[in-house]
Formats: sequence, structure tokens, C-alpha cells
Amino acid sequence: MSTSNGQVIGYQKAPPPPDALRDTAMLTKRVAELLGAVPDEWRGTTFDNSALIGRGEFSARLMALLADANVPVTHDRLEALGNAEDYLRVATNISTTLETVLAVAAGHGDVARVFSFSSIVMPLLAVALTAVVVDTATMRRRRVVVYTGAECAEPPAPLTADAMRVLGLLGAQLEFRAGDAPARDGDVPDSYESTDDLVVAWHAAPTAANVDAVVAPYGILYVQRPLRIRPADVLLVRKRMSTPATTPSVEAALRRFAGVPATAADSHDASADERAAVRAHLQTLCGTDEAADAPPALFTAGLPTIHAIWLALIGRGGVDVLMCSTAYGGSSQLSDLTAERAPLFAKHTFDIQGERDLAGSVCEALDRLAERGDALLPTTVLFLEMPTNPDMKMIEARRVADALNSYAARTKRHAVLLVDTTFAPGSKTLERVRAAAPDLPAMAFISLSKSLSRGRTTGGTVVANHTPFAVDVVRAVAAIGSALDTAAKPEQWASLAANHVGVEERCATAYSNAVRGGDALRAAVAATRDGYDMRLAFVSPADAALGYHTSTFSFNLPVPRDPTPAAVDALPQRFVDLLTADAARFKPCVSFGQDNGLVYCTVPATSTQGAIADEHKAKQAANGVQLVRLSFPPTIDMDAVCAHIADCVTKLYA
Repeated sequence: MSTSNGQVIGYQKAPPPPDALRDTAMLTKRVAELLGAVPDEWRGTTFDNSALIGRGEFSARLMALLADANVPVTHDRLEALGNAEDYLRVATNISTTLETVLAVAAGHGDVARVFSFSSIVMPLLAVALTAVVVDTATMRRRRVVVYTGAECAEPPAPLTADAMRVLGLLGAQLEFRAGDAPARDGDVPDSYESTDDLVVAWHAAPTAANVDAVVAPYGILYVQRPLRIRPADVLLVRKRMSTPATTPSVEAALRRFAGVPATAADSHDASADERAAVRAHLQTLCGTDEAADAPPALFTAGLPTIHAIWLALIGRGGVDVLMCSTAYGGSSQLSDLTAERAPLFAKHTFDIQGERDLAGSVCEALDRLAERGDALLPTTVLFLEMPTNPDMKMIEARRVADALNSYAARTKRHAVLLVDTTFAPGSKTLERVRAAAPDLPAMAFISLSKSLSRGRTTGGTVVANHTPFAVDVVRAVAAIGSALDTAAKPEQWASLAANHVGVEERCATAYSNAVRGGDALRAAVAATRDGYDMRLAFVSPADAALGYHTSTFSFNLPVPRDPTPAAVDALPQRFVDLLTADAARFKPCVSFGQDNGLVYCTVPATSTQGAIADEHKAKQAANGVQLVRLSFPPTIDMDAVCAHIADCVTKLYA
């Protein structure tokens, strides 16, 4: 659906780039200047989310700066541009800079039409997965014809037989043809809804005009006809199933563009021994035997890891996934996207908000699922966050194991436990599962973007327990990572190798800081609000003693003294704003596991749970007040932190 001014769902034609930047020498010179002034903040993984401006506005501001030859490109001017997005997996300032530069070089200057990927396969998959469905029974999508530019019509080298098989599981239709794309007549429908072939050129010039998209070297996708391929849909696939190019690879690409010599960081990697040490440590953290023949699979980010798990289980005949309705929004939306594209995948949910008991909710949900009988797919996965996010609830391993074993006996299906232990990576959950049910297949997932890397890189991993079923699944997951080129990159391995040691101690110290911060917060609320006893959603001391050292807690503040609907609705964000006014110690940020001397503050309902339905988020509010989440680092001046928290509570209810 389009309009006369070039608008389409999620897309509006951008103005052309400034004339000054059409001069290649000028653009190259300015990019070289920029490389010498990149702010350290741009090299992070999570960013200040208090005033995000989006990729389009960031790109416009950047082009205006680069186009003014009289204004030097400095660190301060780059920082003043603002932040495109709040998390690396969505977009970074540095990846958006590369995409802007490539868009200008392509002649149109429209950053919405250029995407960097950390995979050389995912750009093509993004086109195929966003094409319109042409067969609702099989979820088969509009065919994508790829011209290889070579004499042979075989898929390009990155697209292995395994990759093609995986694409088929998601309804993608790809056909490869030799040579260059032929000229097309003027009758090609300029519409996303059209069912004619989409045409993609592999490694062609980004100015190619007779195709719908170009997949260029180094994982760059150029959308040539944004009324036929929706840029917003491509962005959604990238942020849920892949990532933008990693920061080191983006800087290397900008150096190539500007003719600046390469640096040692361009070839940074971990040694074979260092990689083995990371894998062994992950197995120890998760509570399973160190086994070099059953290694964890590592990916560019957490969500590509989960995507590969779902694909591996779809490849075994299909999977029913049971997860919390308020689980991390990225995991939830990724599962929705998979269900929309794969007939052999089904997502089911249960509620845990408020006073609901986690164990009871899980058992009730499994009972409901079992009633589907023959409609069930061959495997059922119970996907649990331990502790849950943002409620911080726990469940005993024996309760989970008994419920899953009972379900498997009743349904004659494979029952598998997948635990997300990102909040407490050293909790050794698989060890407790094994003690409760030695034969239960179980896997542990960890987002490596948090405590393991100290927030220095993105990454994700899945670790199998000792059971043959789990080991086979993780091997299949690793194979999918290789096929889709979403496995962890050398520079990510290097960062993990440099930071994984000591994660247990860091988490324990951060937990202690969170305890102290929580005590100060509760005392301040009680003193300010007539003795109000505000409960924290936090792990219990008993669970912490088992290794669940989370640095994070959530809470519902008491209503304001003048509880108008507007005041109640605004209260959580007002508190975050008061806290983060102390920018030396607090940051408005969605992540956790950081080791940078900052407390991260967010309102989950408007950040990490952005993809969760309002009806589910409403159930976690108390008297209409949504949760606030605070995440503490291992090293910080806690006297100053506690004093500031108390002062902010006083101001909030003044």
C-alpha cells in the first residue's frame, strides 16, 4: 500500500543527501575525520534511552555535520547528535553511521534503505522472510530470484545446503539464476502486496536500478525499491533474528571506505585454547559436565541463539513452546515471528504477574496444553526465565521436573526444559535439574551481552545438559548458526575471552549492592509514605545462596498523594528521571550485568516489554503503577547511591 508522496507502511521517502556529500573526496575526508573522534559510548552495547531519535533523524543530523566543511568532526559534536536506538541489536550510532555513508555513496542518502548485518546470509533471508505470503496453508512466501552475477546458477558459497534447508522451514522461496538481472519493463507493480517475483542481485553495485535489492559484500543489504520490500520489516527481522554489523567490523568498514589503514582490532580473535576455556566455563556456570564433545553453541546475540533453537526443533518435526506472557519482549516477539512463518511452531503462554504463583501457573499451563492431544507437535519446550523478568520469581527444579515428566508421560511427547539464566549465569541450574530428574532433557540459555562480557559485546549461548536429546539439539543449533552465519564472530570471542573470568564474583558483589540499594529504597518509601511497606520483586536470600545472584530488582511504587490517572501513569518514569539526573552514577538504560560504575534504570513496560501486549503488562501494575527496574554494577559508591535514592523518593512524593 503506497501513496503519491512515496509513503508506505513503515517507510517515507527521505530527502536527498546534501550536495556537498556528493563529492566523493569530501565524503571520504569527513569519514576519516570521524574515525579519529568516535566517542567511547558509541562502542558500547546499550545506550541512554531517555531521548532516542531513531536511525532516520540520527542520519540526517550526521549528514548535516559532515556536509559543513567549516565545522570539524569532534568527539563532542558526535556525542551531541544523540542516540539512534537504545541497544546494539536494534542499531548503534556507529552502525547507523556506516549505513548513512553507504546510502550517500549510493546516491540516495536514505538510511532506511541500507542495512548492515553481522551475517553474510541474513540479508538475503531478511528479504525472503519479509515477502508477502502467497500460500496461507504452507506459509510459503513470494519467490525471491537471486542473480549471482556468475556463469553458474548455484547458490553463492555462503548459502550452503543446510542454509537452504533452514530457509525452507520458514517458508522462504529462493531461486538462483546465473548472470546479471535482466532489464525489466515498466509494468512491474510497485507494491508489497504483489505476488510477482522479487529480484535480488548478489554482490552487484549498490546503484543497480533493475532489481528490488542488492546484497553486497560484508553483509550489507541495499533496498532499491522500498515499496516492494518494506524497510521496517527488514529492520524487525534484523533486530530479532540477527544484529547489525559488530562495532569492530563497522569501524573496519569505515576505514576501508576512507582509505585509512587497518588496525590490530580489525583482526582481533581468541585463540583455540581461549575459546575452549570460554566453553568449559559456560558449562560449569550452567551446572553440567565439562564436555568438549558436546560444546555450547555461541551466537552474535541472545535472540539469534533462541531463533536457532526454534529452527532446530522445527527441523525435528515441530515444537510447542510454552513461555511466560511477560517474558523478555524480544524473546516473545521472536517467537511470534517464528510462529507466523513456520507451521510447525506454536507459542503458548501463561501468566505470573502480581501474586500469581509461578509453579502453579506452569502446572496449570502444562495441563491445558496436554488437553490438545493429537494436535500437539512432537516436542514441547517449557521456556523459563530463572529468575523471571521483571517479576524475579523462582521455581524449584523438582517442581519443574515433576511437571514436565508427568506431561511427557501423559502426552507421549518429548518434554524439554529451556532455562534462561541470564540474570544469574552462575546459578548451575542444570545441576539441580539433573538431581531432580536425571533423564529430563534440559538446556540453559544465557545472553552473553550482560554479566559474562561485562556489557562489552553482544552474544548468546545455549548449553546442553548430559542427556543425548539435549546434546543433539545443541549440535543442530550450532549447525544452524554456521548455516545462517549468526555464530559468534572472532571479535566477540576475543571480548568474551577477556571478560568471562570472574563473572561469579562480579555477580555476587553486584547482588550485594542491589540488596543494599533495595533496603535504602524501601526505607525511604516507608519514611516518606507513612510507613508504607513496599515489596521488592527480588530473589530471596535462600535463592541467592543457591547462586542466583542477580543484580536487578523491580518494584511498584505507592501511588502519589494526588492520584490522578495522569499522575499515576507518569510516576514510574518520573522516578527514573529523578534518579538519572545524577548522570555520574545512574543511567536510563534497558540492560543489566554492566561493570561500568552505573546503576541502570528503566520502566520495563515501555522498554524491554515494548513488544508485550498491553493487557499482559497491565496485570503487573499495582494500583495502576507500573514496575520500575534497577540494575546495579559490582563497583560503585553505594553510600552516594543510597543517599541519592532516598533524596529522589522524597522529591517524588513532595
